[in-house]
Amino acid sequence: MSVKPTETWATLSKKVFWDRDVPLAKWRQGIASGHRAYLPASIATMSPTQFIRFYGLDAFKLGWPTLRASLPAATVQHAPMFDLAWSQAVGGGYNLVPTPDYYALSPKRRAFLTHIAKTPGQSIYQAAKDLGMQYRRAHDHAQWLAQTGKIRTVEATHNGRRQKQLFPQGKGTKIAVF
Repeated sequence: MSVKPTETWATLSKKVFWDRDVPLAKWRQGIASGHRAYLPASIATMSPTQFIRFYGLDAFKLGWPTLRASLPAATVQHAPMFDLAWSQAVGGGYNLVPTPDYYALSPKRRAFLTHIAKTPGQSIYQAAKDLGMQYRRAHDHAQWLAQTGKIRTVEATHNGRRQKQLFPQGKGTKIAVF
């Protein structure tokens, strides 16, 4: 089903919910709670732009990692475009993976992970410099994130010095670097 970005909620809700008129406030509440019908039908039918427009950008940024984790298996195939939209909205790039524990990370660790996702291939030293943090603290973040599978490290030699390059890691798959 093709959804036009300029459609009103009244028109869109009838397309998504089989000619039923669902009030926007009720839909938002249902999405926020991971409603077993509203969430899958919306993800399968709406474009990320439409979903974000009606759900709200701030609510999407905060809620998508948890919502994505609650999607039924049949709907997960529609999630990658929403993942990209979330990654762009939160991190300014396309390599950030929405995991339910993303907002449970400390703000500095979350900033470090977001920075690595936005600028893959950087050394720990360069990431620390960019973020204005001590090398030791950046090394601790990199080590913890690598141990938990959120990033991967690659040993490299640059100008005769050994360094670890940092790359985002997503659910056991390699993430495309843009």
